[in-house]
Amino acid sequence: MRKRYTLLLAVLAIQASSAAMAGEPLKGGIETKEVTGGAGDYAYPAPVSTPIMRPQTPVQARPPVQRPPIPAGIRESAPMQRPPMQIQIQKQVVLPQGFMGSWRVQGQRSKVEALPEFQSTAESAFQLNTNNTWNINGQPGSYSMSNGEMNTPLWVDKVEGGTAFIRYQHPVGKTMAQEAIVLSLVPGGVQFNGLERISIVKEGSPPRAKVTYQLAGSRMR
Repeated sequence: MRKRYTLLLAVLAIQASSAAMAGEPLKGGIETKEVTGGAGDYAYPAPVSTPIMRPQTPVQARPPVQRPPIPAGIRESAPMQRPPMQIQIQKQVVLPQGFMGSWRVQGQRSKVEALPEFQSTAESAFQLNTNNTWNINGQPGSYSMSNGEMNTPLWVDKVEGGTAFIRYQHPVGKTMAQEAIVLSLVPGGVQFNGLERISIVKEGSPPRAKVTYQLAGSRMR
């Protein structure tokens, strides 16, 4: 009796062990992924997509387009494209009316610069003090100034407020005297202060002398 009981227990133990082994999932070095369906309790292994390696076909460069050459006759007859010509128009500067009329002008020499061979001649030719009468007349583009027997055109470069920048020239023997003057009207219009720079030049040679005068003018009429 005891032997039958022992044998029965052994059979039951073997069946229980087999059942336990059947219910436990396999475990190894491979991890599995499961996807749970929404309608039941079934689990499916997740699909793994493996990319397909396709051989790359090299892209061949297109040959350059060959254009036919332009006939020589057409090239010669084609007109040359040139930019349009721009005409430069010089603006005429208006000399204020306050500078017009007759002036008694006194000058005081302040500097003499000359080439060594003309230094002594320039100092003796240009007086330390001068006294002249200027008559300024004309209109934009055609101003003039007379001083005794001399009458010469004036070029007005610019005017800033009551200050005018004027140029003129006249012959002196075989040379030319080029004069640049800056005149500033004193409030009231009956006086001006100025600076005169005289350059004695000869064509093809550097300036022989440069003389500077301080000016003071008083209106005569």
